[in-house]
Amino acid sequence: MKIWCGKSEIGQGVRTALPMIVAEELSCDWRRVQVVQADLDPKYGDQLTGGSLSVRTSYDNLRKAGAAAREMLISAAAREWYVERSACRAENGSVIHLSTQKRFLYAQLVTLAAGISPPNDPPLKNPSDFKLIGKPSRRTDSFAKVTGAAKFGLDTRLPGMFIASVVRSPVYGGTPRHFNADEVNSAPHVRAVFEVKSAHLTHQFGETSGPGSRNYSCAGVAVVADSTWAAVQARKLLKVEWNEPPSASESTASLREKMLRLASEPGAVIRSDGDFDKAHASAVKKIDAVYEVPFLAHATMEPVNCTAHVRGDSCELWAPTQIPRAAADAVASALGIPRERVKVHVTFIGGGFGRRLIQDYAVEAALISRDAGAAVQVVWSREDDIRHDFYRPAACHVLQAGLDAQGHLVSWRHRGSSPSIETFYNGTGISPRAAAQVDSLDFPALFVPNFRLEFTVAESSMPLGYWRSVDASGNQFVISGFFDEAAHAAGRDPLEFLLAALGPARKIPVGNAETLDVGRRRSVIQLAAQKCGWNEPLPAGRGRGIAAAFGWGSYVAQVAEVTCDGNRGTLRVDRVVCAVDCGTAVNPLGVKAQMEGAINFGLAQALKSTITISGGQVAQSNFHDYEVLRMSDAPPVIEVHIVPSAEPPGGCGELGVPPAAPAVANAIFAATGKRIRRLPIRAADLHPG
Repeated sequence: MKIWCGKSEIGQGVRTALPMIVAEELSCDWRRVQVVQADLDPKYGDQLTGGSLSVRTSYDNLRKAGAAAREMLISAAAREWYVERSACRAENGSVIHLSTQKRFLYAQLVTLAAGISPPNDPPLKNPSDFKLIGKPSRRTDSFAKVTGAAKFGLDTRLPGMFIASVVRSPVYGGTPRHFNADEVNSAPHVRAVFEVKSAHLTHQFGETSGPGSRNYSCAGVAVVADSTWAAVQARKLLKVEWNEPPSASESTASLREKMLRLASEPGAVIRSDGDFDKAHASAVKKIDAVYEVPFLAHATMEPVNCTAHVRGDSCELWAPTQIPRAAADAVASALGIPRERVKVHVTFIGGGFGRRLIQDYAVEAALISRDAGAAVQVVWSREDDIRHDFYRPAACHVLQAGLDAQGHLVSWRHRGSSPSIETFYNGTGISPRAAAQVDSLDFPALFVPNFRLEFTVAESSMPLGYWRSVDASGNQFVISGFFDEAAHAAGRDPLEFLLAALGPARKIPVGNAETLDVGRRRSVIQLAAQKCGWNEPLPAGRGRGIAAAFGWGSYVAQVAEVTCDGNRGTLRVDRVVCAVDCGTAVNPLGVKAQMEGAINFGLAQALKSTITISGGQVAQSNFHDYEVLRMSDAPPVIEVHIVPSAEPPGGCGELGVPPAAPAVANAIFAATGKRIRRLPIRAADLHPG
């Protein structure tokens, strides 16, 4: 039996979880299910894979689809046996006649069932009868991946296909002024050398780009050759003179100075509760801090790539994309052909984290294929990938908080400044609230009586994009870190202070059709604390820190345990304990893997990764200077505890990232008394004094 998966497999396990939902209601034999990746087709609905949406937005529809197919098969069997439908049931890939125990395999009924109209509202199983959903299941794609049979984007091979390597403008927005095409054309096995012009990219989520939008592919020079080796070697011969835009003067230092200045001044008010100024003036104890986070690259293990074959007014893509619809839209726009003339085959993807939401590589491949007159695979090097990403914005945050005589938070003001992803995509004609790169919906906004959140856009030339957990990746480091500062200023245990601030279990609407269930949030915090032994003493030089997050319909808390020697500037993350409530966990093994991966991803942000700018160019180029977490850096112990729940499924892909960095930073303070307010953590940040 085949089940098609309409979402992209990026390593997060949707080719297991989504078919499990269908198979559960279909009552088929899971051992015999073959999962097939769906190409772009309206019949699969919205094929966007991002925002931790895949399971939580597909769950109801896939259950109904499986149940409808089951009911059609039962009806077909009843007709064959001339019995009432109620005399039959579906079980493990068969329909059984209850009184006689006669059995039809589904394969024997498919043709007849296909002629029966599907029911509009098929009966769904009681969750207590689930045999697949909620049970740990091995991934359906593991065997293909470990044997090398899985076909990723870079594995695409077509008859007569050429390979292209592209030198792009080192400054975003630059264009080639002159290049030595004749010399490079004479290199062995080179087919063509030509300019690739910049093209506007259709926004991945369907928004209309307005005035000032800077969402376009990077201009460059393409070398088209018979093989990857020939293309890469010939590219080394290219000498390109660039027309650089005014942004060539931007640097990390100049942007940091701008963001600090803007975050220190009044900004656009995003949220205001009570009277911050009055409450803060009368606070018994006041604290303030400045937090900073850098630009970050996605750094997927498989660098972005795409294969395209343009034939006249049509184009066929083999694309490792998180959103095939946007790839088709962007390519159609760039080629000036009808959207329905673009066909998209979705391959396995070696990591996404939001990078594959952006379609620059698909547009490049299509434009080069058109000009080369053949099928072309565009292959990015690791250096291309790091230097021409769409980056998580850098940011500066200036915070103030006040405590009363009993050690309760009475005032909190948060001023943030960063480049804006939404302005990058949609232009400048959007509201300050829409442009803001801050979280304001759940914490501590709802739990401090006098709260004020302000934001100012810091203009930057850098291309921007959604990075795993988007705003929350950096903002939760800031919020949870400063909240921990408030707890210590109050002379209270951070866990007790956090639970006291949350208050009793209740449900609070937070906008965007989401509701914060305080009881569920308290439960994950308490579970993580219990499982880590929060109150158990640790030796000198070791500490625990806690952080929690809510979003994507789910709740998470993490406790990090670290060993830190401030004099030597050494840090080791010994253990991370994670408690997660994601509602119904379709595949608990998948949830556990998502949390483990997200924790390590978040720790890379905390300990290793940064993108810096000099002369408008990205300074980093490969994993030697844009570091990600290595096995030797990963905590030897990660515990994931899943809260049993009958609530609808929530998202898991992004949820585990935000608490990791602040949990470590708070643990460092507990171990050393040294407060961490910028990422990544450097040896100098650990030194006493």
